[in-house]
Amino acid sequence: MPRHPDPQNPQTIEQGNDPIFPTYLPLKVFDNEEFDCRTPSEWINMGLEPGSQDRKPVPGKALLPTDDILGHEDPKSQKLKYEWCSVGVLDYDKEKKLYLVHKTEQRGLVRDEMGKPILNGGITAEGRPPLLTCQYWVPRIQLLFCAEDPRVFTQRVVQANALRKNTEALLLYNLYVDCMPSEGRQLISEQSLNKIKQWAMSTPRMRKGSSVLEHLNSLSKEVNLDYERSMNKINFDQIVSSKPDTFSYVTLPKKEEEKVPRQGEGSWTKGNVRLRLSLRGKWLRRCEGGAPGGETSMCRG
Repeated sequence: MPRHPDPQNPQTIEQGNDPIFPTYLPLKVFDNEEFDCRTPSEWINMGLEPGSQDRKPVPGKALLPTDDILGHEDPKSQKLKYEWCSVGVLDYDKEKKLYLVHKTEQRGLVRDEMGKPILNGGITAEGRPPLLTCQYWVPRIQLLFCAEDPRVFTQRVVQANALRKNTEALLLYNLYVDCMPSEGRQLISEQSLNKIKQWAMSTPRMRKGSSVLEHLNSLSKEVNLDYERSMNKINFDQIVSSKPDTFSYVTLPKKEEEKVPRQGEGSWTKGNVRLRLSLRGKWLRRCEGGAPGGETSMCRG
């Protein structure tokens, strides 16, 4: 479970923990709903019995705080401990995609403060009452129904956790690259950049005017920024790859070969969009076929 950072005990790389840094993304974001064998409404309707109009709680286990008071006040507290508790599933929120669960008592029953059974999700003629201290809204990844295969649910949690770990590592990787200094690095020569601008402006039916020049200058800054970042990324990858033991906490992204089409089709009405496509397309063709006059330094990375 994600926790608040502890300023008194910061985690360092030398500790060798896995993961190096505390998790901060909720696991529910990476949940694969394809693992589910029933829809939420089907799970809830399992509490209906033939000949009865009252819907009973559906048995299951949920990952919940052991301290219900602190669990509601601060779910990310460092002092809070989470355990899989026996619960009865009362209801489902379609908008938030959360299940309402109620911790069972010592006898394994779901009872309200008056000791009465909770039926139909606890909803009465007056509406839904306030949550009890033993009730929580939880995502599906924190809820194991007794009627589902626990092995499949385990695979679901493991897959979501692996995806979260990889995503957090790649976010840190991009943060490292973005924080690298760009001053003093090799930039695209003005001569090469001017040629690209000329090629872009020579596009048939391209509008001329001050607004187009403003977009052109903006795109030129974007190209320079992308080039600087690409050079930093190349250097960073080389350093990390050359010293894997030193930078064991850095996860490099997997290299995927992208097939760039020679030409594209589409109906565009905005002049700045045509300019962007023309500028980027001609830059790609120059990188693929080599720049005129042997100028290829701008296509590194």
